[in-house]
Order: sequence, then C-alpha cells, then structure tokens
Amino acid sequence: MTSHWLRDPGPASWALIVLTAVLAVATVLLHLAGRGDPAAGEPGSVRNIALFATFVCAFAAWVSGRGRG
Repeated sequence: MTSHWLRDPGPASWALIVLTAVLAVATVLLHLAGRGDPAAGEPGSVRNIALFATFVCAFAAWVSGRGRG
C-alpha cells in the first residue's frame, strides 16, 4: 500500500499547483498595492476575486492529486 505522501502529482495537478502559486503572488501584490484604498477590500474587488480564485485553485489541485496512486 502506497502512502499518499509518496504519490507523484500528475500533469494536471502540476498545472494547478503552478496556477495557485501565480494567483497567490498576484493576490499578495494586489493586497500590498491597495493597502490604503478602502475600495480594494469591498466585495467584488479584484483583490477579493483573486483571493477566492487562489483558494478554489488550491482546492482543485488538492482534489486532483488525491486520486493518483
């Protein structure tokens, strides 16, 4: 029986991992750029959409990696 820690991610998982990393960096940069702007934290702002997309992409990468092994 193979532990889930020893599994190699497939090509789709790697693509999602890279996309998650890019979105995370973009979200941090958007957060730093909009620190003094109250509109940057409102619902529907680019920063909040990027943050949500980061979590969705990370969850998709996690789900896609669980089925391998």
